[in-house]
Amino acid sequence: MTDSSSFKQNVDSIVGDAEFRLMMAARYDFFMMVIKNSACRYSNFELEKSRAYNIRNKAFRNFDNLLVDFETNCLNNGVVVKWARDAEEAKQMVYEIVSGEKAKNVIKTKNNVAEEIGLLSYLEMKKVNVTETDSGDFVCSSENERPSDPQHSAAHLPYKEISRRFTEKYGVKENLKPKQLMTVVRKVLKDKYLTADIAITGANFIVSDTGSVVFSEDEGNVLKSISSSKKQIVLTGIDKLVASLDDLPTLLPLSSVFEVSKNRVSANYTIINKPDFLVLVDNGRSDVLRKDFQRRILTCIECGACNNICPIFNTIGGHVYEMAVPGPVGTVIKPIVEGFENESHFATLCTSCHQCDDYCPMNIKISDLILRNRMDVAKENDSLVDEKNVYNFMKKRVENRKNMDNNNFFNTLQYKQLMKKKWGIRRVIPSFAEKTFSQLWKEANGITEK
Repeated sequence: MTDSSSFKQNVDSIVGDAEFRLMMAARYDFFMMVIKNSACRYSNFELEKSRAYNIRNKAFRNFDNLLVDFETNCLNNGVVVKWARDAEEAKQMVYEIVSGEKAKNVIKTKNNVAEEIGLLSYLEMKKVNVTETDSGDFVCSSENERPSDPQHSAAHLPYKEISRRFTEKYGVKENLKPKQLMTVVRKVLKDKYLTADIAITGANFIVSDTGSVVFSEDEGNVLKSISSSKKQIVLTGIDKLVASLDDLPTLLPLSSVFEVSKNRVSANYTIINKPDFLVLVDNGRSDVLRKDFQRRILTCIECGACNNICPIFNTIGGHVYEMAVPGPVGTVIKPIVEGFENESHFATLCTSCHQCDDYCPMNIKISDLILRNRMDVAKENDSLVDEKNVYNFMKKRVENRKNMDNNNFFNTLQYKQLMKKKWGIRRVIPSFAEKTFSQLWKEANGITEK
């Protein structure tokens, strides 16, 4: 949890970093180039987006029954299914499985739910040896650093910095190129795969009618992890549920349609029906589902498009959000899960540019959901009383023509100081014209005031 004051301090520390801004600008430019080559894969991209949105929303309308069917099919497949209400339960369940299997070496693939609940630090505290197999997470774990982006964990690091870390940690040559760095990662992980007792994975989707778990990947580390380890734990959120395998041909290509890489789609898709253990995590998802309007954010398939296009994310980066899913999606979810009283500042992280709406392959109107959060913040956050009084006072003035014709208040030092606290130190408070619109109108039309 991050209060508003510490959040602002974190933002101030990053926005002044010129090198970081250049790197994020280059990332944005590359994404815009990807966009041009993505939507053209579909003869009717908007129709496919509508299909995907309907598939996910149909599942949510029958969510409780589909979850029961999914559990039943998993049990029939011989899977041990566990339900975790919150992060603490989920971490404890995973640890009980690991300790029960007497696992000495655990490997882990990219898993946003694991990051969400703080699983890695918890297992390390319990003296469990865990190795990240995703290349980005592997780089971050070398410095005990959180991923900055759900799709590309080490996107905040230039490859020269990664090379420096590898030189210090593994004694390799300095200034290695990206391909050479990947060779180092593979060599380090080779023995880890061969000696793994348990693999902890996530899931792109879980399928109700078959009890299947679906993965997509580029590096091949997920398939290698589950095939080489003795046992597998799937840790995933309940929101990944889809009704049928027939839904996957629509959803899987869309999940990588805006992938910021040279691959046109994910390289590998894997469907398994019998992982050894399955931990289904709620951790606030039910709270989001209770919101009739904002619940549609759970149809997100984590393609990353909204992050790549968001001007705020491209200004402050992912670390400042301090959550597993930063950017517009996390901005919608976190205040609902952790309370509008404590997390109201996240509702302000939107410029209402609507670019995330335009590029979301699931047709989620994310900016509208953030706006609804703002409305809920205004209703539920008692700390905003002073701010409400200020804007109510201003509203009354602008509703009355005589008050609007009096510019003295709006140009006073008192008003400017009041607004400066709300606008921030980097924004210039605009000055109002010396003459009002009424005065200019009368002068233009030769009307003399009586």
